[in-house]
Amino acid sequence: MTTYFRNEQAAREQPALMPVQSQEVDEGYRLVDPNGVLTPTVEHVQWVDNHPSGPDTHVVVSFEDGTDIEFPFDVPLTAVWYDERRPVRGADLASAVPASWGRPLDR
Repeated sequence: MTTYFRNEQAAREQPALMPVQSQEVDEGYRLVDPNGVLTPTVEHVQWVDNHPSGPDTHVVVSFEDGTDIEFPFDVPLTAVWYDERRPVRGADLASAVPASWGRPLDR
């Protein structure tokens, strides 16, 4: 199991479904994907400094399953702490489906 360097109690005090912008995604969270299901846990987030659109415009989110997704900044997403113990209803996940999603990257 991966250890995330954050105050886990503080993470549990946040709402179960937390709205974030793509550049605010943090390690230890799962995202609601376009299918209305939770992604694997976010393992690493890196801002892309040498992106053709310029620095501070894109972020690559890497998941524990090895998937990498590149998002432009300011994409509205919904995050859930990886160890969330409160039940999250399917209807709530469906209402949190993002209007847009990033593009997969090959490793």
